[in-house]
This record gives sequence, structure tokens and C-alpha cells, in this order.
Amino acid sequence: MSKGKIIRNLIFVFAILLLVILMVISLGDIKKIFNVLSNAKISFIFLAILFVLLYAITYQASLMILTKYRYKDIKFIDLYAISGTEFFFNAITPFSSGGQPFQAYALKRKNMKLSDSTSALLINFIAYQVCLNIIAVVFLIIYYNRVYEQINSFIAFLIVGFSINMVIMIGLILIGTVKPVGKLFIFLFDKLCKIKFLNKLSNKREDFIGYIDNMQDAFKEIIKSFKIWILVFLTKIISFLLYYSIPFIALYAIGVEIKMADLPYTLALTAFVLTIAIWVPTPGASGGVEYAFKELYSPFIEGYGYSENDALQMSLAVMMIWRMLTYYLLILYGFILYLIFEKRDRRNNISLVQPKENSDIMVTDKINEEW
Repeated sequence: MSKGKIIRNLIFVFAILLLVILMVISLGDIKKIFNVLSNAKISFIFLAILFVLLYAITYQASLMILTKYRYKDIKFIDLYAISGTEFFFNAITPFSSGGQPFQAYALKRKNMKLSDSTSALLINFIAYQVCLNIIAVVFLIIYYNRVYEQINSFIAFLIVGFSINMVIMIGLILIGTVKPVGKLFIFLFDKLCKIKFLNKLSNKREDFIGYIDNMQDAFKEIIKSFKIWILVFLTKIISFLLYYSIPFIALYAIGVEIKMADLPYTLALTAFVLTIAIWVPTPGASGGVEYAFKELYSPFIEGYGYSENDALQMSLAVMMIWRMLTYYLLILYGFILYLIFEKRDRRNNISLVQPKENSDIMVTDKINEEW
């Protein structure tokens, strides 16, 4: 991705931030919201920041484990920087689609075989989807009735988001484990390419077939290195739980004396927020996340004895704390790691492309075109 495109995407992201702030103003009383924020307890804000950093480290750990397992020559600082760039590139691209392509490109620049980096990235994505859905299923089973009582008019969005996640996960598993399913997807892809306004997709046929093959190879790797998979799985579960717990801390920061017994329910609410917003095509699902957060958390805070209006203002204040820390702070964190990677790469004077296999040359050229 060119510097110009990165700058344009950043401008777009912060334009969305401005729109989100305007949306918050339209949904609530801005004076009351900022009054709540101005009285927030700094100690809890710092605790929330600590949880964000712990989340980032544990989230990155899964890819670092998978990469180091295949390519031991890469230095820790380079691997740490590359794994963290996902927060930046995912945040500035629609459907969080930019992180993995850049990581594959960056690992290639560190002389890791493209087939190995692709396998590691796919396994990491599979782990992400599996953990995301397991947590959502558990919470949905436990708290469905309670959530339905609070937001019965909004429950359809939760079901739609949950269904999208489940379809993605089941699709990945079927493609990776059942060869005829992979062939079926290629067949359907060819049929789509025959549609007039989609015929340009035919240029991507070889890439699509390569993705199917890589997915199946990734599942073979999972079977061969099951202990590594379990370790990756655990780091992802821990990272999700850290991420979901941040609104609980933010509630304490603004003065809501929330019961520890409600910690699991706040984890569930945050999981549901992200599940609902999965279909929003904006970078970071901006707009959808904020609205879903307000819809889910406002009735919950109201249950602690606050009026409907006060609960609304407080939910919006908590949402702003959570969003600033888990989205915009992580954009900065990922951008810093991106700059570290680029600086170290220039300093070491490593060639952008040093392939050993012809297949790697072809795919790397395609990645270079994108980035």
C-alpha cells in the first residue's frame, strides 16, 4: 500500500471519527456526556489502557507462535512489529481486510517462504473465527433470555451477525477439510465469472484456487502440530476476554458501581456488540459498533437504578472510552509498529523480494502490486 493511500485511508478513518462524534451528539446530551467523561476516575482509565495493551500482546502472540514455529530465523522485534501492524491496516480498510495481505508481504520481505507465511496467517484467522464463535455461542446460550428482555426489537441484528460469523467459520472448516467442498467453491466461482458484471473476477481465478489449496494445507498443518494449535487457541481466548472486559472497567471509571457478578454479562454484551456490527462495511465497523453498544449497554446501566436518560448518557460515555482505547489507540499502536518495521527493514537493507521458488516470485509480485 502506497504512502498516499495510507494517508487517504487515515483521513477517511478520522472523518468517520468526526461523524461518530456527531452521531453521539445526536443520540445524547453532549454536555452531560462530557460531564461524565470529565469526572471519570483516571486510575480506572489507566487500568483500561493496560488491558488494551495486554489484549494487543496476547492477540499478536498467536501469529508470532505460528510464524516462529515455521521460520526460526526471524528476529523477535521484527515478528512483534509485523504481527502488530494488523491493528493499523485492518482499522483503515473496509471489512478489516488489509492486515493479512500486508503481513504476508512483510514476512516475505524477511525472507519467509510465502507458502509458510500464508499457512500461518490462515491458521491464525481460523483460530480467530473459532474462538469468536465459541465465545459467542456460550454467551448466547447463557444470556439469550436476558438480552432478549432488554433489546427484543434489536435481537434480529444479533442473530444476523452471529449467523454470518458461523457461516464464515463453517465454510472455512469445510473448505479446509473436505476436498469436494473446495472444488464446489471453485465451480461456483466459475459460474459467477460468467455473469456479465462479474466477469472481471475471472482474472482472479488462479488466486482463488491458490487460496483454496492453502486453506487445505493449513488444516493439514493443524493436524500435524496440534499442540501448537491448542496454544494458539488459548492465546486467542485470553485476548478476546481481555478485550471484552474493557467496558466493565470503563463503567467503574465513570462511577457505576457494577457488581463483579455481572462481569460475565458485560463480556457477553461486548461480544454481542461486535457480533451485531460484523455486517457493517465501514473501516472498523464504525457507526454500527457505536450504535449497537448504545442499544445493548443503555438498558443494562438503567438496571442499576439510573433513569433512562442518565443511562443513555452514561452508555455513550462508556462507549467513547471503549472505542477510543480499543480502536483509535490501537490504530496508533499498529502504526508505530508499522514504522518500526519499515525503519528496521531499511536499516538492514533487505531486498523486497529474495525468492527461492518461482511460485513465490509470482505471488510476491501480485502482493507488491497491492502494497
